[in-house]
Amino acid sequence: MFLMKAKFWIEELVFNAVSSIVAAFWEEQSGRIQKARRQKQKLKAEEKSLREKRELERAVILDTSVLVDGRILDIVKTGFFDRPLVITQNVIDELQKISDNKNKIKRIRGRRGLDIVKDLKKRTKVLMPDIKTKVKEVDKQLVMYAKDKKLKLMTLDFNLNKVAKISGIKVLNINDLVNSLKTIVLPGEELKVRVIQRGKEKKQGVGYLSDGTMVIIEKGEGMVDKEVITKVTKIIQTPAGKIIFATIKKTF
Repeated sequence: MFLMKAKFWIEELVFNAVSSIVAAFWEEQSGRIQKARRQKQKLKAEEKSLREKRELERAVILDTSVLVDGRILDIVKTGFFDRPLVITQNVIDELQKISDNKNKIKRIRGRRGLDIVKDLKKRTKVLMPDIKTKVKEVDKQLVMYAKDKKLKLMTLDFNLNKVAKISGIKVLNINDLVNSLKTIVLPGEELKVRVIQRGKEKKQGVGYLSDGTMVIIEKGEGMVDKEVITKVTKIIQTPAGKIIFATIKKTF
């Protein structure tokens, strides 16, 4: 009887010892696995953060007005603008809201903006971060994000342009680009222009160059719907662009 009890006691002792050793082994292995997993996740997060940082180094963030306008797509198509574009989820949400507006014009503009986003994604690198902030106004979100990530901001919105510049953000304005690319003319040069309407002042006619530059033609009031050769007398710069003043040199 004593031997049987001793046998059971020894077996139980061995079993408990082995169980303890096995449990300790698996606990250690589990700890190593979890540690390796945490290190892998940390490394992956660091690589993702570094990749995003590199992508944002040359990126330009777009606001809603630029996407609704649509000319950014034409600029990208030319190949002159090859920087990554940042279009935040908040801007997409705003475009979606506009596209659901009861006003037909606004609906069309909102849908065009969404179509522009799709086309841009096909032609260039587009980053679409979801900005997490308690600030509800999209413009403020863009300014905060651009300042934090040191991004350039492209906008056609006058107020956002001013706020961004005050905040120390470099602003790109497509209108400024368009105006800078307009035909350069000098006083004395000749231009062929079609007079399309009467001017505001008496006897003036108005025409436009192919780039949209307005040409005000002295004594052109009676030449509406006709082409004339004009001589440039002066050029003035306005906030809306250049205006050319000219006189009629030859009619057809």
